[in-house]
Amino acid sequence: MHKKELIGRLEQFVVTFEQRRPAWKGQRSFANFLIYYLGKLNIPNDEKYDFWDIDHYLPELMVDAFEQLRTGTDEETARFRSEYEKDAEHEVPNITDLGVTDTLHQCFAVQTTLGFLLKDVMENDWIEHHIETYCNAQLHVLQQTFDKFTRLVYRRGLGEIIEKCPKSGMSGKFGDVELRTFITAGRIMFTFAKPIDKSKKSYYKDGDKTYCNEWSVSFIGEDGDPLLLSAGMQSIGADFRTALNLIEEVIKNWPSAPKQQKRIYKASPNVSLV
Repeated sequence: MHKKELIGRLEQFVVTFEQRRPAWKGQRSFANFLIYYLGKLNIPNDEKYDFWDIDHYLPELMVDAFEQLRTGTDEETARFRSEYEKDAEHEVPNITDLGVTDTLHQCFAVQTTLGFLLKDVMENDWIEHHIETYCNAQLHVLQQTFDKFTRLVYRRGLGEIIEKCPKSGMSGKFGDVELRTFITAGRIMFTFAKPIDKSKKSYYKDGDKTYCNEWSVSFIGEDGDPLLLSAGMQSIGADFRTALNLIEEVIKNWPSAPKQQKRIYKASPNVSLV
């Protein structure tokens, strides 16, 4: 498929949008912007070669388009951005960088605004998977790093310590990172956190109002799962590299001796879900 055919399919999608069920928020406004964006985009190979296929480059092109919608300063882009934010009922999210915008808005945009939209437009299921893999690369790496923590820490003493503790909340300090765990309603929450160095003025911003006093990333899994295969990310209050370092710091400083493990990780009345 060439750019011209893709634009035609997007135009048809917009025309028939009201007939579609479900009609996801943000899809139509982004499709309208994408028509405008692709129309102005010069792709020499698309015009030069008959065999060239835009399908293979859609993940990169979609991220470029989304970033232009989010940050572009020209008048037309600003108008499309306003339409998207009214339609989606939130700001245009950063769809690749963790910790920059609301994670739920980010994941929703990747899944519905891009994945579901392009699957319908292209009439191919594979594109949804390619979009998810490309856009959520940081999320996958973060999950892999937590799985490393599971192998090297949770299954090598931490899980047994938590299981034998009569209290729901526990914590321990590893370097400058605190690991907190809390069990409730058949779930176990893991939070990796460290204070923000205010002297460097590196505050984590949540929307336009809330400033947190620590960098953090949390995962949640099923209590009683010794392999912790069920665990996935719950929330992130840090940029991607900081979040990775929080987990790695705990892994690096987890002692191998059981007596040292018990000394460093203990029940804590200060740990809760709040």
